[in-house]
Amino acid sequence: MRKRAIVLTVLAGLVVITASVTLAWAWNRPADADGEDQAFDTAAVAVRDLHRTQTLSGVVAYRDLRGLSSPLKGTITWLPGVGDDLSSGDVLFKVDNRPVVVLHGEVAAWRDLRPGMSDGVDVKQLEAALLALGHGKKSRAFPDAHWDGRTTRALKKLQAEVAARRDGIAFRGELVFTSGDIHIAQLVSHVGDQMPSDEAPLTVQSTDRVVLLDLNPMDRNLVKKGAPVQIELPGGERTPGKIESIGTTLETDADGNGVFKVNVALTDPSAVQTLQLAPVSVHYITTLAEKVLSVPVTAIVGMPGGGYAVDIAGPGGTSRRAPVTLGAWGDGFVQVGGDVKAGDRVEVPR
Repeated sequence: MRKRAIVLTVLAGLVVITASVTLAWAWNRPADADGEDQAFDTAAVAVRDLHRTQTLSGVVAYRDLRGLSSPLKGTITWLPGVGDDLSSGDVLFKVDNRPVVVLHGEVAAWRDLRPGMSDGVDVKQLEAALLALGHGKKSRAFPDAHWDGRTTRALKKLQAEVAARRDGIAFRGELVFTSGDIHIAQLVSHVGDQMPSDEAPLTVQSTDRVVLLDLNPMDRNLVKKGAPVQIELPGGERTPGKIESIGTTLETDADGNGVFKVNVALTDPSAVQTLQLAPVSVHYITTLAEKVLSVPVTAIVGMPGGGYAVDIAGPGGTSRRAPVTLGAWGDGFVQVGGDVKAGDRVEVPR
């Protein structure tokens, strides 16, 4: 009866791509019950890329949580519901029954928008937003940076739609510009409250969904911005994405551990359209080495006195033991050097 022990130990100091790791793994191959040697399979020594697949826990969430307010003073007379999605032209809330309207744009409203005002990018932004809503007719002079009668008429059409006073004037605070559609995340104030001066009455997020991950600091160097991932949804379906951003400073997670925050963008956001704060698994594949000679990890034999080897299968059931050195490892394979070549067959446990 023969008992063959295989032990693979990669000590601290073995560098796998950018990280030093310590791996301790042991496997004992028992004899068969009838006293005969256990049967072996063989696997080819081959040149391959070595990958490591990490499975990280994440959650589907909206991006860009922030407060949204208006400088209007008075009593809050209407608020949207938590979970509502608002687009350009929708009412954000009402103050003294005056609607505050969301419009798409990048420049914050910083002055009254009205006939006779000086030219500016904010005028052009307003005209572009009104045109996108179907108010006005596109021409060489619309949209532009100059306020004229076309601007006034288009603004009055919007005011009629939202039941605002049709005066062709947007006083500061009556319009709020956002870079895209928004999702109502939380109501800080309530109907009947006075407009707060020191905080926003509600918080919003982009309607774009992302996957948020908490990354262990030990894995920081293995995760690269722009790298592709597979996102496994609660029902088991998978959808592609990519690493959008990786935090540069440690933050504290729910368990009090230091983590790096990671955003994963979805290639097809509609795949999670019905999900919010849903747990998902993110499968991230790291390429550790390219085109290296490698064998299955289970083919590695621990040598008496130290060192490693593989058993190379020969004709007629014979084999020879060949010393090897170990390099990168990942997803069940390990890089080897020494008295082996591509095409050799090494013994592995069945």
